[in-house]
Formats: sequence, C-alpha cells, structure tokens
Amino acid sequence: MKSTYLKKAFVALSILVAVGHAGITFAHDAGALIDGAGNNASATDLAAVTCTDDGNGVPHHLFGRVKDSSSPVPGLLVNFHIYKGQQMTTSTDPVSGDDNYSPGVSLNGGPGTYYISVTKTSAGARDFNVIWHCVTSDNKHTGTDITVLQIQ
Repeated sequence: MKSTYLKKAFVALSILVAVGHAGITFAHDAGALIDGAGNNASATDLAAVTCTDDGNGVPHHLFGRVKDSSSPVPGLLVNFHIYKGQQMTTSTDPVSGDDNYSPGVSLNGGPGTYYISVTKTSAGARDFNVIWHCVTSDNKHTGTDITVLQIQ
C-alpha cells in the first residue's frame, strides 16, 4: 500500500516538473529597470539570443517586442532593437504604462546569435518587459537561449 502511494506521488511529481519545464521553455520574457538613477539618456540594455534547432525545426527569424511598465512621462518612450550581421529592426512602445506591448518585429537571420537591446528616448528610469522567440519559417517555436550582456 505504502509503495503504491509513493509510486503514484513520484509519477505525479514527475509530470508536474515536466509540465513546468515545458512552460518555461516557451515563455521567453523578462523585465528590468533601465537607467535606475534616471540621468542617462543613452542607457542601453543588451543581450545575445541564440536561435537553434531544438527538434522543432531550423530557426528562420527572431521575433520580439517591448512594453514600458512605468508611469507615462511625455517624450520618454522605450525602444526595442534586434540586430544580426548587417540587419536591424526596431519597435517602440508608443504609450508607456498602458499595459500594451509595442508592435512585434522580426528579423529574418536564420540560426545563430542575434542581439537585442532596449533603449529610451531621453533620461529617466523605465521599467520594461521584453518578449522574444526564435521561430521557424512555418511559425513553430524553436531553440531560444539568452545571455544578458549589459544592464545600465
């Protein structure tokens, strides 16, 4: 009896752990504070995102967008940039503090390392959240890893 209970508990725990890891695998978002002191108009946060074939297919592009979670300040907006090689794209959250993300942008650079950055239009501390996903040509999520390089 005790042995059966332990086996069932172990199986249930294993399923919960597997489901939890699957959820983490597909949720690529993070938040940070840029220019905490509020005096660096050129503050930039930077990360490297590596897109690989994790069995879902060869990466075609990196998709991303940003949300400014701070209270609105006239003329102070948050920008999201993706670049790889000689290509770059940008999106700006047009309304800070409204709980909506900027328009999504994609850079078609295939597998490999992309760089993403967040900047702002003038001095002032900003809380932001970024979403990023490596995607195949048929819109399947594929291997996505990130390394934070700079937080200002």
